Amino acid sequence: MTRLPSPSFWRKRRVVVTGGTGFLGLRMLGQLHQMGAEVSSLSRRQGCDLRDRQQAERALADLRPEVVFSLAAHQGGVAYQRVCPATILHDNILITVNTMESARLAGATLYVNIIAACAYPAAPLGLAFHEDEFEGGPMHESADNYGMSKRVAMMQAKHYRRQYGFNVASIALANCYGPGDHFSTDRSHVLAALLRRFHEAKRDHLPEVTVWGRGVAERDLLYVDDAVVGVLLALEHCPDVDLLNIGTGRGCSIADLAEMIRTAVGYAGIIAYDASKPEGPLKKTLDVSRMRSLLGWSPPTPLAEGIQRTYTWLNEHYQEASRDG
Repeated sequence: MTRLPSPSFWRKRRVVVTGGTGFLGLRMLGQLHQMGAEVSSLSRRQGCDLRDRQQAERALADLRPEVVFSLAAHQGGVAYQRVCPATILHDNILITVNTMESARLAGATLYVNIIAACAYPAAPLGLAFHEDEFEGGPMHESADNYGMSKRVAMMQAKHYRRQYGFNVASIALANCYGPGDHFSTDRSHVLAALLRRFHEAKRDHLPEVTVWGRGVAERDLLYVDDAVVGVLLALEHCPDVDLLNIGTGRGCSIADLAEMIRTAVGYAGIIAYDASKPEGPLKKTLDVSRMRSLLGWSPPTPLAEGIQRTYTWLNEHYQEASRDG
């Protein structure tokens, strides 16, 4: 189901994207610019630390946005979670609380809460997570700190709507990947981490690549440009939605993903699995029946094609993309 956002909806609209220098934020900024929005970015790299309430309030008061996209985050992959879990919890809760309050005070008419799938319970009741299950149990311990900041965002949205009539649309995204992703060892998520590992193994003529876990965990993998389109369509067609999942609705096992990446890279060695290493929740697939019903749309990019595009980008930008720290 191919459908695109409407430029007439966004043209001349004042929009702020927090985290606009990040992976998803950059793509969102580009799409909004193309459609004629008057879009600005706020991030630490640009001199605005949203953990600081005064900085957040001052920046948004100056910009007077109609729409605020909350994409700023301090996060990383499994390895990064093990190094600084408290910092991740602390920083993301401050970013969440300060940004929503500052957007309200600045007179924004729509605040867009981007929710990570790790905020869902550790396991779905069925084959995939439905929106009604969001607070149905404890989160998986591998990312419950970051997930908790997103549950705080959902609770804040609920009560801001009740007390102030503040319109917040909350959208849960599947695992995003694509060109421009984080490929450093401390920040990369599973697909980017595996792409880099296979690329380096081929380059260095290594006989095998080690994959963490048993290969049985499943992930819903969403190409970044499809994520941007899905979010924008949601805001055009159901801007008052309490929570909407955007993903493919299909789980891909880590073993299948590793094989697809091996093919894309052209690596001829062995894939070894290390069951002693953490693999995160066994299933993190989103139920997208509500998305299909409300938007009449599904993400169009096949996983194999998205992986190939991402690998092509990594090949061209390897030095800067893989820099750690």
